[in-house]
Parts: sequence; C-alpha cells; structure tokens
Amino acid sequence: MRLIVNTARRAPYAFLILMALSLAAVVISREWQTNVLSALGGFEFQVVTGALLVTGYGYQWLLFFKRVTRDSSRAREVLKSHRWVGVGMTYVFALHAVRFGHVWMTTLSVVFFLVAFTAVLNRDVLRYRQNWIYLIWLALHIGFSAMLVPLIGLHIWVALAFQ
Repeated sequence: MRLIVNTARRAPYAFLILMALSLAAVVISREWQTNVLSALGGFEFQVVTGALLVTGYGYQWLLFFKRVTRDSSRAREVLKSHRWVGVGMTYVFALHAVRFGHVWMTTLSVVFFLVAFTAVLNRDVLRYRQNWIYLIWLALHIGFSAMLVPLIGLHIWVALAFQ
C-alpha cells in the first residue's frame, strides 16, 4: 500500500491517465458516444475534439525536439506539461473516439492506447535500475507516438473526405 501512495505522490498523473484509458476503452467498446454525439452536435463536436487532439499531439512533440536539439532550458516544465497534456489528451480521446471500426481505426485506437500506457510506465512510476531498460521504454514510447502520425493523417483525410 505504501508503494501505491508513494507513486501517487510522485506521479499523480499516472492514476488519472489509467482512469482515462479505462473510460476510453469502455466508451469505445460499448459505443456509448453514438448517443452522446447526437446531443452534442455530431460532426461539429468531432471536429472540435479532433482539433484539440491534433493541437495537443503537436505540442507533445515539443519535448522530443527539445531533447534532440539538447535545449535544456525549461526542461522540467516542458516534461511536466508534457505529462499533463497527455492526460488531458487521453480524456479528449475518450470523448472523440466513437467505436472500433475499420482496421485502420482500430489500429489508431490501439496505438493511442499503447502511447498512453507506455507513458504511465515512465521513470517516475517505475524506478528503472538500469539505463538500458529506460532506453527501451523511451524507444517504445516515441516509436508508438511516431506510428500515430500517418494514422492521424489518414484518419483526418478519410473523416473529412466522407463527411
């Protein structure tokens, strides 16, 4: 129990993102949002939440580019905001995602879940004793994030082309 309390103090975002992932999984698998969309405006609501997701996703790459350019100014603030924006994006994803559907939509959802899940397994939550474990985690998290880029592009193109 002490481990859970210490983890919650060190990384409060971890539990919030796990709750968001659970909410998104239930909403998508039960297709609850189909009824909610009609009340919220349908396509317009999808465009607004989608724009929020794309904006947040673009912001998330700021941390990557700061690391690549070795710009360590405000690194702690960027990492902190990276985590909290990720939590918020997971909740917005739960509002945005309608259902598992076509193979590429299911792939997009699964990859998004993998990005969020690997985010929870970071150094603050799991104390890595060896650096190579951290490097594998980092490669997975960034790799899954990079996989989202073409999937999001395809999703936007298909969604706007057929509406």
